[in-house]
Amino acid sequence: MKLVKKILAICFLLFGIPLSAVIILELFSPKTAAKDKEDYVTALTIFTIPSTLIGGWLSWSLVQQNRNEKAFLIESEQKRLQLVFLELIEQNAGRITVLQLAKNAEISTQLAKQYLDEKAKELNATFEVNQEGNVLYHFS
Repeated sequence: MKLVKKILAICFLLFGIPLSAVIILELFSPKTAAKDKEDYVTALTIFTIPSTLIGGWLSWSLVQQNRNEKAFLIESEQKRLQLVFLELIEQNAGRITVLQLAKNAEISTQLAKQYLDEKAKELNATFEVNQEGNVLYHFS
């Protein structure tokens, strides 16, 4: 459906915009007869302006659809990350490392550290450094 919308939007815009430009140039040309100007206004009103508006509307709806899909994906990923985080906290009696979260959530260690730092501020977590030198977040 998205591909069909894209093709239609392109077709409508490629028809409407150039033809509108040509017709408008002819309308303002001093060499154009009065009867021809009436015909150009009719063509502009019936064909090119609606075509341009439909193409613009289809393009705008595609942009909105992409924004909504991205927002949905981000929200889904946040929920999944939250679930993994809570499961690890529950399994490990409130203790978690960056590596544990990164591994279980299948995200980068940088993203896991950023997420844990945010959660630590939000939930007033404490920090410990274990024997291997890793930071251990402790959520009570």
